[in-house]
Amino acid sequence: MQDGRLALNLALLDSIGGLDDLEVARQAATAIQRFSATRFGFASAGKDTLSRACYQYALLCQALARYPKPWTVLEVGPGCGYLGLLVGLAGHRYIALEASQAMYVYQSCLFDDVFAEEYNDGLYGPTNSRVSHLTWWDFCREGSALPLLTGATANHMIAEMNKLGLRYLLNRLNVSQREGFPVLAESFGAQYVNSGASVLENIVDCGFTATQIQLTQVWIFTKTRGPRSISQFPIGFRQKFRAKLSAYPIGNRALQITDRLVTSAKIASEANTASRPSQMSELFAEFPDYEGADYRFRVGRW
Repeated sequence: MQDGRLALNLALLDSIGGLDDLEVARQAATAIQRFSATRFGFASAGKDTLSRACYQYALLCQALARYPKPWTVLEVGPGCGYLGLLVGLAGHRYIALEASQAMYVYQSCLFDDVFAEEYNDGLYGPTNSRVSHLTWWDFCREGSALPLLTGATANHMIAEMNKLGLRYLLNRLNVSQREGFPVLAESFGAQYVNSGASVLENIVDCGFTATQIQLTQVWIFTKTRGPRSISQFPIGFRQKFRAKLSAYPIGNRALQITDRLVTSAKIASEANTASRPSQMSELFAEFPDYEGADYRFRVGRW
């Protein structure tokens, strides 16, 4: 996942001030490299995907900075599970909620390898383990209770959920969590099932205020009892045009491609003038590059 996007992800990370805890990122890269070598016979630190998870972790740290540590974080749709790996290695409690069987299996094997007795796979019911899975059937069971969470995160997948599933998730979080509870979304994901506008309507309708980090795809949803709103929505002609265009799947895809090209050009420009690489670039340079078969096929190096 995220194949070929290491430079883009590092640029995003640098744009928000980088990651304070570089040691956690190093531990995660080392753990993934060891895991891949042991399980699959090749040593990959998963740098493309892990770099995006580092960006998400930095955003999460900023969103939860005012809360006492250790945090309890729920992640919906963890993908490869690398954000959860970072959260767990930092000493926080982490709960994964995954509906994809293949992703669950990968996450479960990785967490079991890294966290050992501190991890529970959730197959025999929820536990108080520091790192755990909450299975979708336990989450959906009538009368089941959610623990008190510090915050939740759902990245690149909210727009890909069934509309009723999204509303069920939001309503459960609304009912079970305190006032001001934050949910971080670093991009809504592919907007083929739901448009960005539809997602925002459902979020506000389920009792959350949606706040966009200006000129990014990052959103924070906050539980509120009072009037709900969509704040910091991009203003100006260019931003309004983007907002209208992003409401349609093909328009949203065009914007993503354009943004990637602009960011890549910016990275190339900065690379020519930078006196030294960022600390995160230096950290990832310690680990060998590995191109997956799918990426080699897409770029013509099969």
